[in-house]
Amino acid sequence: MSDVAMAVEPRRPQLRIACEECRRKRIRCDRGTPQCMSCATSGKTCVVRQNCPRRGPKKGYLKTLQNKIEDLQSRLNEAQLDEQQETSTTETRNPSPSLEDVNSDNDNGGCMDNIEVQSTSTATPITFSDIQLWTQPLEVQFPIMQPGPWDCIENSFPGSDFPSLDHTPEPSPFSMGVGLHITPMMHNDLDQLYFDRAYMFAPILQAHRYRSWSKQPNKSKHQTCLQLAMWTLASSLSSQFQVAVRQLYSETRQLLRTIESEEPCHQVSIEQAQAWLLLAIYELTCEDYHRWMMSAGTAFRLIQMMRLYELDIHQSPPTTQTQEQYSVQLSPLGQVQDDWIDVETKRRTFWLAYTIDRFTSMVDGLHMFFDDRMIRTLLPAPEANFASGRPREMSFLADIVRDADLERPDDDFSSFTETVIVAHICGRVLEHKQRPLTRTLDTTVEFCRRHRCINALVAQRIMILRMHASVEHLDPVLTFTALAAHISVLMLYDFIESKPLGTKAQATQVTKTLHDEYKQQALDAVADIPLLVVSLDQHFQTHPLTPILLLLGARFSQSHPGLNDASNKLMPCIITALQASVNLNRLSQGFLQLIGPQNDIYGAFT
Repeated sequence: MSDVAMAVEPRRPQLRIACEECRRKRIRCDRGTPQCMSCATSGKTCVVRQNCPRRGPKKGYLKTLQNKIEDLQSRLNEAQLDEQQETSTTETRNPSPSLEDVNSDNDNGGCMDNIEVQSTSTATPITFSDIQLWTQPLEVQFPIMQPGPWDCIENSFPGSDFPSLDHTPEPSPFSMGVGLHITPMMHNDLDQLYFDRAYMFAPILQAHRYRSWSKQPNKSKHQTCLQLAMWTLASSLSSQFQVAVRQLYSETRQLLRTIESEEPCHQVSIEQAQAWLLLAIYELTCEDYHRWMMSAGTAFRLIQMMRLYELDIHQSPPTTQTQEQYSVQLSPLGQVQDDWIDVETKRRTFWLAYTIDRFTSMVDGLHMFFDDRMIRTLLPAPEANFASGRPREMSFLADIVRDADLERPDDDFSSFTETVIVAHICGRVLEHKQRPLTRTLDTTVEFCRRHRCINALVAQRIMILRMHASVEHLDPVLTFTALAAHISVLMLYDFIESKPLGTKAQATQVTKTLHDEYKQQALDAVADIPLLVVSLDQHFQTHPLTPILLLLGARFSQSHPGLNDASNKLMPCIITALQASVNLNRLSQGFLQLIGPQNDIYGAFT
């Protein structure tokens, strides 16, 4: 076909628009006239519009939407500017806090309640080194709704609108601070997260008793603080709630400070102590070491004020006593005692604080807060009894560790109770090291006797824990406890090796005898520790204080190079375990810096 023919070729006529009925049915229209085939078949009227409406948003809609975005952005900038002005005003009023203000953790909020921790040039360095905080999370609005109105904290957060006390089928979201809203489903998820992942190392709440008040709109401020602390710790152990953990943490601290400023000092509740304790665990593993020390100190003091270390000093209920009988007993002061679950909750709160005190003091040989000679509180009951509320008579810690009878049958304690016993032994090892060493013959004999007694206690617990290790699914808490017992063996051996008892011939002979006696035990512990570390890596749940034990093992390995083939494998195993948990536990990040080649490692056992 020529170019002229192509130029004069008539254009194809445009077909008419599809009818409305075919458009509605989303079928192909044959555009027949006066009716299309589809309409003729179905008996519908075939209507064809000559002018179709223009697609897309209406005219001016995009401009209106852009104006709304600009208005919201300006409001957000104004709110941030007001917050910065309030912060600068607070800093101007308190330019240089005194030592008393720091020890009281700044009652009016201060820098300790801000999400970002401001470092000061006068801060006292600690042996953990100045570990910087993690990168701050992005500012996002986390849609959380509360299952019921929190009238108990409506005065604690000025500027927040709280709903009325009337329940509605669809509860409207309420705002906690900046953008925190909690839905009933998220409420249940956070509760379940705590009991699934945090309860194993912090079993201080009975699930049924907690759920009886957790969704009540009229719960107390202390209960609200405890709930927020539980959610903070649970969120740090999950992936879906990481975006809200810092906001939950900030709200928990703010409400705890509000309670302290509003209520008299003598009004202390168990929920308040538990909230500080859980918050301290979160700060130790996810926040700042200095702040953890302040929060842990507050929790320990509250526990001391409530005298939880001597709950059972005046009574010890028999095993045949029922819960109803136990709940109506009168104390020596004539006051009605709490029921068994409440008393057991207080016992567990104390023992959790006790274990944290012992294990954290092992890092740098810090002074231990709780004195074993003052403890008159029974050991925790088994989990089955605590969950069902069935009382069971337990022993005192002093009765369990009074003598090391290796032939005594296993007491079948819970994993939490085993952790308490091993924490006590670790405390005795630390106290044994801290006691001044004199060079007389009598004190040398006493030192050897004390050293052998502690070593026998460690051997007894290791034997019992090995019996539990034969179970197919080993409890991660028992694995942590077994690792702590083996670390105690290394500490005892290193103490004998690095602390000679004197220069006299008899003292030198005693030192050599002890060294030869415990060297094989140390070698066995060095061989077992990598197996325990590998076992910990196989658990989804890991005790948050595990990096402390790994650091102590690494220090022993560095101070005893070439002890044997097993000792050469110990350090790589520990490094691998710390690196695997660096994103889950901030202690691992700091400890990797301490044991790295660029750091000057100091002896943990000297």
